[in-house]
Amino acid sequence: MFSKVYSAMIYGLEAEIVNVEVDVGNGIPVFEMGGYLSGEVKEAKDRVRVAIRNSGYELPPQRIIVNISPADKRKDGTGFDLPIALGILAANGIIAQQKLLDCIAIGELSLDGSIHGVNGILPSVCEAAERGYKRCYIPHKNLQEGCMVRGIEVIGVDSLQDIVRKITDNTGTQLHCQQQTHHVEKNQEVIDYLDIRGQQAAKRATLIAVAGMHNIMYIGSPGSGKTMLAKRIATIMPELSYEEKLQLTKIYSVAGELDADMPMVQKRPFRSPHHNITATALLGGGRIPRPGEITLAGKGVLFLDELTEFQPSILEALRQPLEDRKISIVRLNAAYTYPADCMVAGAMNPCKCGYYPDRKKCHCSDREIQRYLGRISQPMWDRFDISVSVERVGFDALSEQTQDTDATDTYSSQSMRKQIEQARQIQRRRFEGMGIYFNAQMRAKEIEQFCHLREKEYEVMRRAYDKFQLTGRGYHKILKTARTIADLEQSEHIETRHLLEAISIRSYERG
Repeated sequence: MFSKVYSAMIYGLEAEIVNVEVDVGNGIPVFEMGGYLSGEVKEAKDRVRVAIRNSGYELPPQRIIVNISPADKRKDGTGFDLPIALGILAANGIIAQQKLLDCIAIGELSLDGSIHGVNGILPSVCEAAERGYKRCYIPHKNLQEGCMVRGIEVIGVDSLQDIVRKITDNTGTQLHCQQQTHHVEKNQEVIDYLDIRGQQAAKRATLIAVAGMHNIMYIGSPGSGKTMLAKRIATIMPELSYEEKLQLTKIYSVAGELDADMPMVQKRPFRSPHHNITATALLGGGRIPRPGEITLAGKGVLFLDELTEFQPSILEALRQPLEDRKISIVRLNAAYTYPADCMVAGAMNPCKCGYYPDRKKCHCSDREIQRYLGRISQPMWDRFDISVSVERVGFDALSEQTQDTDATDTYSSQSMRKQIEQARQIQRRRFEGMGIYFNAQMRAKEIEQFCHLREKEYEVMRRAYDKFQLTGRGYHKILKTARTIADLEQSEHIETRHLLEAISIRSYERG
Protein backbone atom coordinates (compact mmCIF):
# COMPACT_ATOMS: atom_id res chain seq x y z
CA MET A 1 0.00 0.00 0.00
CA PHE A 2 1.00 3.61 -0.59
CA SER A 3 0.80 6.55 1.82
CA LYS A 4 1.94 10.16 1.93
CA VAL A 5 2.84 12.39 4.87
CA TYR A 6 3.86 16.05 4.69
CA SER A 7 6.84 17.45 6.55
CA ALA A 8 9.25 20.39 6.22
CA MET A 9 12.93 20.88 5.47
CA ILE A 10 15.09 23.90 6.31
CA TYR A 11 16.68 25.70 3.39
CA GLY A 12 18.88 28.48 4.69
CA LEU A 13 16.58 30.40 7.03
CA GLU A 14 13.40 29.38 5.25
CA ALA A 15 11.41 26.15 5.27
CA GLU A 16 10.01 24.16 2.39
CA ILE A 17 7.22 21.58 2.55
CA VAL A 18 8.30 18.11 1.42
CA ASN A 19 6.40 14.93 0.62
CA VAL A 20 7.34 11.79 2.54
CA GLU A 21 6.07 8.97 0.34
CA VAL A 22 5.97 5.40 1.66
CA ASP A 23 5.16 2.17 -0.17
CA VAL A 24 4.99 -1.21 1.57
CA GLY A 25 4.48 -4.54 -0.13
CA ASN A 26 5.37 -8.18 -0.31
CA GLY A 27 8.85 -9.31 -1.13
CA ILE A 28 12.21 -9.72 0.49
CA PRO A 29 12.17 -7.65 3.72
CA VAL A 30 14.10 -4.47 3.03
CA PHE A 31 13.98 -0.79 4.03
CA GLU A 32 15.19 1.52 1.29
CA MET A 33 15.18 5.34 1.25
CA GLY A 34 15.78 7.88 -1.48
CA GLY A 35 15.43 11.57 -2.27
CA TYR A 36 18.94 13.11 -1.97
CA LEU A 37 19.31 12.34 1.73
CA SER A 38 22.14 13.11 4.13
CA GLY A 39 23.66 10.48 6.38
CA GLU A 40 21.51 11.31 9.43
CA VAL A 41 18.33 11.08 7.36
CA LYS A 42 19.35 7.67 5.97
CA GLU A 43 19.98 6.46 9.51
CA ALA A 44 16.31 7.10 10.24
CA LYS A 45 15.35 3.66 8.92
CA ASP A 46 17.01 1.98 11.90
CA ARG A 47 15.54 4.38 14.44
CA VAL A 48 12.07 4.22 12.90
CA ARG A 49 11.93 0.42 12.65
CA VAL A 50 12.90 -0.06 16.31
CA ALA A 51 10.73 2.84 17.55
CA ILE A 52 7.64 1.38 15.83
CA ARG A 53 8.25 -2.03 17.40
CA ASN A 54 8.91 -0.61 20.88
CA SER A 55 5.74 1.49 20.62
CA GLY A 56 3.67 -1.71 20.40
CA TYR A 57 2.99 -1.85 16.65
CA GLU A 58 3.90 -5.22 15.17
CA LEU A 59 4.54 -5.10 11.43
CA PRO A 60 4.88 -8.17 9.21
CA PRO A 61 8.09 -8.73 7.24
CA GLN A 62 7.69 -6.47 4.21
CA ARG A 63 9.46 -4.41 1.61
CA ILE A 64 9.45 -0.71 2.63
CA ILE A 65 10.38 2.02 0.14
CA VAL A 66 10.56 5.66 1.31
CA ASN A 67 11.03 8.66 -0.97
CA ILE A 68 11.27 12.27 0.22
CA SER A 69 10.56 14.74 -2.56
CA PRO A 70 11.52 17.03 -4.18
CA ALA A 71 14.51 14.81 -4.87
CA ASP A 72 16.74 17.59 -6.21
CA LYS A 73 17.23 19.27 -2.81
CA ARG A 74 19.37 17.79 -0.08
CA LYS A 75 17.55 16.78 3.11
CA ASP A 76 19.39 17.19 6.40
CA GLY A 77 18.53 16.71 10.04
CA THR A 78 16.54 14.22 12.11
CA GLY A 79 13.11 15.81 11.83
CA PHE A 80 12.00 13.31 9.16
CA ASP A 81 11.87 10.38 11.62
CA LEU A 82 8.30 11.11 12.69
CA PRO A 83 6.72 11.54 9.22
CA ILE A 84 8.49 8.38 7.98
CA ALA A 85 7.06 6.40 10.91
CA LEU A 86 3.58 7.82 10.33
CA GLY A 87 3.83 6.97 6.65
CA ILE A 88 4.71 3.36 7.41
CA LEU A 89 1.86 3.08 9.91
CA ALA A 90 -0.57 4.62 7.42
CA ALA A 91 0.59 2.28 4.65
CA ASN A 92 -0.14 -0.64 6.98
CA GLY A 93 -3.63 0.64 7.77
CA ILE A 94 -2.93 1.58 11.40
CA ILE A 95 -3.60 5.27 10.64
CA ALA A 96 -6.19 6.46 8.11
CA GLN A 97 -4.45 8.16 5.19
CA GLN A 98 -7.26 10.70 4.97
CA LYS A 99 -6.34 12.13 8.37
CA LEU A 100 -2.80 12.95 7.21
CA LEU A 101 -3.68 15.08 4.19
CA ASP A 102 -4.13 18.43 5.95
CA CYS A 103 -1.26 18.31 8.44
CA ILE A 104 2.51 18.18 8.64
CA ALA A 105 4.67 16.29 11.13
CA ILE A 106 8.20 16.99 12.35
CA GLY A 107 10.23 15.24 15.02
CA GLU A 108 13.10 12.94 15.92
CA LEU A 109 12.32 9.48 17.25
CA SER A 110 14.14 7.73 20.06
CA LEU A 111 14.42 3.95 20.04
CA ASP A 112 11.72 3.71 22.71
CA GLY A 113 9.28 5.71 20.58
CA SER A 114 9.61 9.03 22.41
CA ILE A 115 9.91 12.20 20.34
CA HIS A 116 12.78 14.64 20.73
CA GLY A 117 12.90 18.32 19.78
CA VAL A 118 14.54 19.53 16.57
CA ASN A 119 15.84 22.82 15.19
CA GLY A 120 13.96 25.03 12.74
CA ILE A 121 10.43 24.49 14.05
CA LEU A 122 9.33 28.13 13.79
CA PRO A 123 10.06 28.63 10.06
CA SER A 124 8.55 25.20 9.37
CA VAL A 125 5.27 26.02 11.11
CA CYS A 126 5.20 29.45 9.42
CA GLU A 127 5.54 27.81 6.01
CA ALA A 128 2.81 25.28 6.81
CA ALA A 129 0.45 28.07 7.87
CA GLU A 130 1.15 30.03 4.68
CA ARG A 131 0.49 26.91 2.60
CA GLY A 132 -2.92 26.42 4.21
CA TYR A 133 -2.33 23.31 6.32
CA LYS A 134 -4.73 22.98 9.23
CA ARG A 135 -2.50 21.46 11.88
CA CYS A 136 1.11 20.73 12.69
CA TYR A 137 2.40 17.93 14.93
CA ILE A 138 5.67 18.87 16.57
CA PRO A 139 7.73 17.68 19.57
CA HIS A 140 6.33 18.86 22.87
CA LYS A 141 9.72 20.44 23.62
CA ASN A 142 9.23 22.81 20.67
CA LEU A 143 5.60 23.63 21.48
CA GLN A 144 6.16 27.13 22.85
CA GLU A 145 8.13 28.00 19.73
CA GLY A 146 5.52 26.61 17.34
CA CYS A 147 2.62 28.30 19.10
CA MET A 148 3.91 31.73 18.11
CA VAL A 149 2.48 31.17 14.64
CA ARG A 150 -1.13 32.16 14.11
CA GLY A 151 -3.61 30.58 11.73
CA ILE A 152 -2.66 26.93 12.28
CA GLU A 153 -3.37 24.38 15.01
CA VAL A 154 -0.08 23.39 16.67
CA ILE A 155 -0.11 20.11 18.59
CA GLY A 156 2.70 18.95 20.84
CA VAL A 157 3.40 15.21 21.02
CA ASP A 158 5.60 13.20 23.38
CA SER A 159 5.74 9.79 21.71
CA LEU A 160 4.72 7.81 18.66
CA GLN A 161 1.80 6.32 20.57
CA ASP A 162 0.73 9.82 21.61
CA ILE A 163 0.58 11.17 18.06
CA VAL A 164 -1.19 8.06 16.71
CA ARG A 165 -3.83 8.42 19.42
CA LYS A 166 -4.33 12.14 18.70
CA ILE A 167 -4.61 11.57 14.95
CA THR A 168 -6.96 8.60 15.30
CA ASP A 169 -9.22 10.05 18.00
CA ASN A 170 -9.13 13.65 16.71
CA THR A 171 -8.02 14.83 20.14
CA GLY A 172 -5.43 17.19 18.77
CA THR A 173 -6.65 20.28 20.54
CA GLN A 174 -4.03 22.97 20.50
CA LEU A 175 -2.25 23.30 23.80
CA HIS A 176 -2.17 26.77 25.26
CA CYS A 177 1.17 28.49 25.16
CA GLN A 178 2.15 31.03 27.73
CA GLN A 179 3.77 33.72 25.63
CA GLN A 180 5.42 36.11 28.01
CA THR A 181 5.86 39.62 26.75
CA HIS A 182 8.45 40.44 29.35
CA HIS A 183 11.22 38.09 30.23
CA VAL A 184 14.07 38.65 32.64
CA GLU A 185 16.96 36.31 32.05
CA LYS A 186 18.38 34.42 34.99
CA ASN A 187 21.18 36.29 36.70
CA GLN A 188 20.76 39.12 34.19
CA GLU A 189 23.24 41.91 34.79
CA VAL A 190 21.75 45.40 34.63
CA ILE A 191 24.23 47.65 32.88
CA ASP A 192 24.03 51.35 32.08
CA TYR A 193 26.26 54.01 30.56
CA LEU A 194 26.15 55.69 33.97
CA ASP A 195 28.55 52.94 35.07
CA ILE A 196 31.26 54.46 32.86
CA ARG A 197 33.02 57.46 34.37
CA GLY A 198 34.16 60.17 32.01
CA GLN A 199 34.53 59.22 28.32
CA GLN A 200 31.98 61.83 27.21
CA ALA A 201 33.42 61.98 23.69
CA ALA A 202 33.23 58.19 23.31
CA LYS A 203 29.66 58.15 24.63
CA ARG A 204 28.72 60.88 22.18
CA ALA A 205 30.23 58.89 19.31
CA THR A 206 28.33 55.80 20.47
CA LEU A 207 25.09 57.78 20.58
CA ILE A 208 25.61 58.89 16.98
CA ALA A 209 26.56 55.39 15.85
CA VAL A 210 23.46 53.73 17.31
CA ALA A 211 21.12 56.48 16.07
CA GLY A 212 22.04 55.71 12.46
CA MET A 213 23.22 52.06 12.89
CA HIS A 214 26.76 53.08 11.91
CA ASN A 215 29.68 50.75 12.53
CA ILE A 216 32.02 52.10 15.18
CA MET A 217 35.65 51.48 16.15
CA TYR A 218 36.95 52.11 19.68
CA ILE A 219 40.70 52.73 19.88
CA GLY A 220 42.43 53.11 23.21
CA SER A 221 44.87 51.73 25.77
CA PRO A 222 44.07 48.65 27.87
CA GLY A 223 41.60 49.38 30.66
CA SER A 224 40.31 52.62 29.16
CA GLY A 225 36.73 51.29 28.84
CA LYS A 226 36.40 50.13 25.23
CA THR A 227 34.65 46.87 26.11
CA MET A 228 32.38 48.55 28.65
CA LEU A 229 31.26 51.05 26.02
CA ALA A 230 30.52 48.33 23.48
CA LYS A 231 28.67 46.03 25.88
CA ARG A 232 26.17 48.79 26.65
CA ILE A 233 25.24 49.52 23.04
CA ALA A 234 22.29 47.12 23.11
CA THR A 235 20.87 48.93 26.16
CA ILE A 236 20.28 52.13 24.18
CA MET A 237 18.76 50.52 21.10
CA PRO A 238 14.97 50.80 20.72
CA GLU A 239 12.84 47.82 21.71
CA LEU A 240 12.36 45.11 19.10
CA SER A 241 9.09 45.18 17.18
CA TYR A 242 7.04 41.96 16.91
CA GLU A 243 8.18 41.48 13.31
CA GLU A 244 11.83 41.87 14.32
CA LYS A 245 11.38 39.41 17.18
CA LEU A 246 9.87 36.88 14.79
CA GLN A 247 12.71 37.31 12.27
CA LEU A 248 15.34 36.87 14.98
CA THR A 249 13.54 33.88 16.46
CA LYS A 250 13.58 32.15 13.07
CA ILE A 251 17.34 32.63 12.87
CA TYR A 252 17.93 31.31 16.38
CA SER A 253 15.53 28.42 15.76
CA VAL A 254 17.52 27.27 12.73
CA ALA A 255 20.77 27.70 14.68
CA GLY A 256 19.38 25.71 17.62
CA GLU A 257 20.02 28.51 20.14
CA LEU A 258 16.52 29.20 21.41
CA ASP A 259 15.73 29.16 25.11
CA ALA A 260 13.23 26.33 25.72
CA ASP A 261 11.56 28.30 28.53
CA MET A 262 11.27 31.52 26.52
CA PRO A 263 11.48 30.69 22.82
CA MET A 264 10.79 34.13 21.35
CA VAL A 265 13.84 36.39 21.26
CA GLN A 266 13.00 39.44 23.37
CA LYS A 267 16.25 41.41 23.42
CA ARG A 268 18.55 42.73 20.76
CA PRO A 269 21.50 40.35 20.45
CA PHE A 270 25.00 41.17 21.57
CA ARG A 271 27.49 38.71 20.10
CA SER A 272 31.18 38.89 21.02
CA PRO A 273 33.19 36.09 19.38
CA HIS A 274 36.80 35.46 20.38
CA HIS A 275 39.47 36.47 17.88
CA ASN A 276 40.37 32.81 17.23
CA ILE A 277 36.97 32.19 15.63
CA THR A 278 36.92 30.47 12.25
CA ALA A 279 35.52 32.07 9.12
CA THR A 280 32.70 29.51 9.02
CA ALA A 281 31.63 30.24 12.59
CA LEU A 282 31.70 33.99 11.99
CA LEU A 283 30.13 34.17 8.54
CA GLY A 284 28.07 30.99 8.44
CA GLY A 285 28.26 27.81 6.40
CA GLY A 286 29.61 24.38 7.26
CA ARG A 287 28.81 20.92 5.96
CA ILE A 288 25.19 21.56 6.84
CA PRO A 289 24.98 25.35 6.33
CA ARG A 290 24.03 27.26 9.46
CA PRO A 291 24.00 31.01 10.23
CA GLY A 292 27.17 32.49 11.69
CA GLU A 293 27.80 35.11 14.36
CA ILE A 294 27.22 37.99 11.94
CA THR A 295 23.70 36.68 11.27
CA LEU A 296 22.98 35.78 14.90
CA ALA A 297 23.80 39.41 15.78
CA GLY A 298 21.00 40.64 13.49
CA LYS A 299 19.11 43.73 14.69
CA GLY A 300 21.75 44.03 17.41
CA VAL A 301 25.52 44.27 17.90
CA LEU A 302 28.47 42.22 16.69
CA PHE A 303 31.41 43.18 18.89
CA LEU A 304 34.89 42.33 17.61
CA ASP A 305 37.26 42.88 20.51
CA GLU A 306 41.02 42.99 19.84
CA LEU A 307 40.28 43.45 16.14
CA THR A 308 43.92 43.37 15.09
CA GLU A 309 44.25 39.84 16.51
CA PHE A 310 41.70 38.40 14.07
CA GLN A 311 43.08 36.54 11.08
CA PRO A 312 43.48 38.99 8.15
CA SER A 313 41.61 36.60 5.85
CA ILE A 314 38.61 36.63 8.19
CA LEU A 315 38.56 40.43 8.38
CA GLU A 316 38.73 40.70 4.60
CA ALA A 317 35.89 38.20 4.28
CA LEU A 318 33.79 40.51 6.47
CA ARG A 319 34.04 43.41 4.06
CA GLN A 320 31.35 42.39 1.60
CA PRO A 321 28.75 41.31 4.20
CA LEU A 322 29.23 44.60 6.05
CA GLU A 323 28.60 46.53 2.85
CA ASP A 324 25.74 44.42 1.44
CA ARG A 325 24.21 43.55 4.83
CA LYS A 326 23.79 39.97 3.70
CA ILE A 327 26.02 36.99 3.04
CA SER A 328 25.64 34.36 0.34
CA ILE A 329 26.96 30.84 0.80
CA VAL A 330 27.16 28.80 -2.37
CA ARG A 331 27.32 25.03 -2.46
CA LEU A 332 27.46 22.66 -5.43
CA ASN A 333 23.68 22.27 -5.71
CA ALA A 334 22.40 25.08 -3.52
CA ALA A 335 22.86 28.72 -2.52
CA TYR A 336 21.95 30.13 0.88
CA THR A 337 21.50 33.78 1.76
CA TYR A 338 21.68 34.94 5.37
CA PRO A 339 21.05 38.50 6.60
CA ALA A 340 23.91 40.51 8.11
CA ASP A 341 21.95 43.56 9.24
CA CYS A 342 23.75 44.17 12.51
CA MET A 343 25.76 47.06 13.85
CA VAL A 344 29.46 46.20 14.13
CA ALA A 345 31.56 47.56 16.99
CA GLY A 346 35.30 46.97 16.96
CA ALA A 347 37.92 47.59 19.64
CA MET A 348 41.68 47.72 19.33
CA ASN A 349 44.82 49.11 20.92
CA PRO A 350 46.61 52.00 19.19
CA CYS A 351 49.87 50.03 19.08
CA LYS A 352 51.30 46.64 20.03
CA CYS A 353 51.95 47.57 23.66
CA GLY A 354 48.70 49.50 23.79
CA TYR A 355 49.84 52.83 25.25
CA TYR A 356 50.51 55.10 22.27
CA PRO A 357 50.60 58.16 22.26
CA ASP A 358 51.76 58.13 25.90
CA ARG A 359 55.51 58.07 25.25
CA LYS A 360 56.23 57.52 28.95
CA LYS A 361 54.79 54.03 28.61
CA CYS A 362 54.90 53.36 24.87
CA HIS A 363 58.29 52.54 23.34
CA CYS A 364 56.99 51.44 19.93
CA SER A 365 58.65 53.06 16.94
CA ASP A 366 56.60 54.87 14.33
CA ARG A 367 57.26 52.00 11.95
CA GLU A 368 55.98 49.44 14.48
CA ILE A 369 52.87 51.51 15.09
CA GLN A 370 52.14 51.79 11.38
CA ARG A 371 52.74 48.06 10.92
CA TYR A 372 50.36 47.29 13.80
CA LEU A 373 47.60 49.53 12.45
CA GLY A 374 48.31 48.10 9.00
CA ARG A 375 46.89 44.75 10.12
CA ILE A 376 43.56 46.33 9.24
CA SER A 377 43.44 47.19 5.55
CA GLN A 378 42.15 50.52 4.27
CA PRO A 379 39.07 48.86 2.69
CA MET A 380 38.25 47.38 6.11
CA TRP A 381 38.74 50.78 7.78
CA ASP A 382 36.25 52.19 5.30
CA ARG A 383 33.57 49.85 6.67
CA PHE A 384 33.63 51.75 9.96
CA ASP A 385 31.72 55.01 9.81
CA ILE A 386 33.10 56.19 13.15
CA SER A 387 36.51 55.80 14.81
CA VAL A 388 36.75 57.21 18.31
CA SER A 389 39.74 57.47 20.62
CA VAL A 390 39.03 56.18 24.14
CA GLU A 391 41.43 58.04 26.40
CA ARG A 392 42.70 57.00 29.80
CA VAL A 393 40.37 58.25 32.53
CA GLY A 394 41.92 60.47 35.19
CA PHE A 395 41.38 60.16 38.93
CA ASP A 396 39.04 63.14 39.13
CA ALA A 397 36.70 61.63 36.52
CA LEU A 398 36.59 58.37 38.46
CA SER A 399 35.76 60.11 41.73
CA GLU A 400 32.05 60.23 42.57
CA GLN A 401 32.46 63.65 44.20
CA THR A 402 33.44 65.27 40.92
CA GLN A 403 30.73 63.91 38.63
CA ASP A 404 29.14 66.39 36.24
CA THR A 405 25.38 66.13 36.82
CA ASP A 406 24.43 67.54 33.42
CA ALA A 407 26.75 65.14 31.60
CA THR A 408 25.42 62.24 33.68
CA ASP A 409 21.83 63.07 32.72
CA THR A 410 22.76 63.33 29.03
CA TYR A 411 24.65 60.06 28.83
CA SER A 412 22.58 57.66 30.88
CA SER A 413 21.26 54.73 28.87
CA GLN A 414 17.70 55.94 29.33
CA SER A 415 18.46 59.44 28.07
CA MET A 416 20.53 58.16 25.16
CA ARG A 417 17.79 55.72 24.12
CA LYS A 418 15.23 58.52 24.09
CA GLN A 419 17.41 60.63 21.78
CA ILE A 420 18.01 57.64 19.53
CA GLU A 421 14.32 56.80 19.26
CA GLN A 422 13.56 60.38 18.18
CA ALA A 423 16.27 60.22 15.50
CA ARG A 424 15.04 56.81 14.32
CA GLN A 425 11.50 58.17 13.90
CA ILE A 426 12.85 60.88 11.60
CA GLN A 427 14.66 58.24 9.56
CA ARG A 428 11.58 56.01 9.31
CA ARG A 429 9.53 58.89 7.91
CA ARG A 430 12.33 59.86 5.52
CA PHE A 431 12.83 56.39 4.06
CA GLU A 432 9.22 55.21 4.10
CA GLY A 433 8.57 52.84 1.22
CA MET A 434 12.24 52.71 0.15
CA GLY A 435 13.18 49.42 1.80
CA ILE A 436 15.81 51.02 4.06
CA TYR A 437 15.41 52.06 7.68
CA PHE A 438 18.62 53.74 8.87
CA ASN A 439 20.99 56.36 7.58
CA ALA A 440 23.81 53.81 7.43
CA GLN A 441 21.84 51.89 4.79
CA MET A 442 21.65 54.80 2.35
CA ARG A 443 22.94 54.14 -1.13
CA ALA A 444 24.40 56.71 -3.51
CA LYS A 445 20.96 57.73 -4.77
CA GLU A 446 19.61 58.37 -1.26
CA ILE A 447 22.81 60.16 -0.21
CA GLU A 448 22.43 62.55 -3.13
CA GLN A 449 18.80 63.14 -2.22
CA PHE A 450 19.00 63.48 1.57
CA CYS A 451 22.59 64.62 2.23
CA HIS A 452 22.70 67.66 -0.03
CA LEU A 453 25.35 70.17 1.05
CA ARG A 454 25.01 73.89 0.72
CA GLU A 455 27.90 76.01 -0.53
CA LYS A 456 29.68 76.50 2.81
CA GLU A 457 29.39 72.84 3.83
CA TYR A 458 30.44 71.75 0.34
CA GLU A 459 33.70 73.68 0.68
CA VAL A 460 34.37 72.15 4.11
CA MET A 461 33.84 68.67 2.70
CA ARG A 462 36.08 69.36 -0.29
CA ARG A 463 38.99 70.41 1.94
CA ALA A 464 38.52 67.38 4.20
CA TYR A 465 38.46 65.05 1.22
CA ASP A 466 41.83 66.33 0.03
CA LYS A 467 43.43 66.58 3.48
CA PHE A 468 42.56 63.06 4.64
CA GLN A 469 42.87 61.41 1.22
CA LEU A 470 39.39 59.95 1.56
CA THR A 471 38.05 57.20 -0.66
CA GLY A 472 34.66 57.50 -2.29
CA ARG A 473 33.24 55.16 0.33
CA GLY A 474 34.80 57.20 3.12
CA TYR A 475 33.27 60.36 1.68
CA HIS A 476 29.81 58.80 1.67
CA LYS A 477 30.29 57.48 5.22
CA ILE A 478 30.99 60.99 6.49
CA LEU A 479 27.88 62.35 4.78
CA LYS A 480 25.71 59.61 6.28
CA THR A 481 27.16 60.23 9.75
CA ALA A 482 26.58 63.99 9.39
CA ARG A 483 22.97 63.26 8.42
CA THR A 484 22.55 61.25 11.63
CA ILE A 485 24.03 64.06 13.75
CA ALA A 486 21.59 66.46 12.13
CA ASP A 487 18.73 64.07 12.92
CA LEU A 488 19.76 63.97 16.58
CA GLU A 489 19.43 67.76 16.61
CA GLN A 490 16.22 67.53 14.53
CA SER A 491 17.79 69.72 11.86
CA GLU A 492 16.45 69.58 8.33
CA HIS A 493 19.78 70.50 6.73
CA ILE A 494 23.32 69.30 7.36
CA GLU A 495 25.07 72.23 9.01
CA THR A 496 28.80 72.92 9.15
CA ARG A 497 29.01 71.78 12.79
CA HIS A 498 27.41 68.45 11.87
CA LEU A 499 29.90 67.93 9.08
CA LEU A 500 32.90 68.88 11.22
CA GLU A 501 31.85 66.47 13.97
CA ALA A 502 31.37 63.66 11.46
CA ILE A 503 34.85 64.32 10.05
CA SER A 504 36.44 64.49 13.50
CA ILE A 505 35.15 61.06 14.53
CA ARG A 506 36.33 59.35 11.38
CA SER A 507 39.86 60.57 10.77
CA TYR A 508 41.79 58.40 13.28
CA GLU A 509 43.17 55.89 10.80
CA ARG A 510 45.26 58.60 9.16
CA GLY A 511 46.03 60.26 12.47
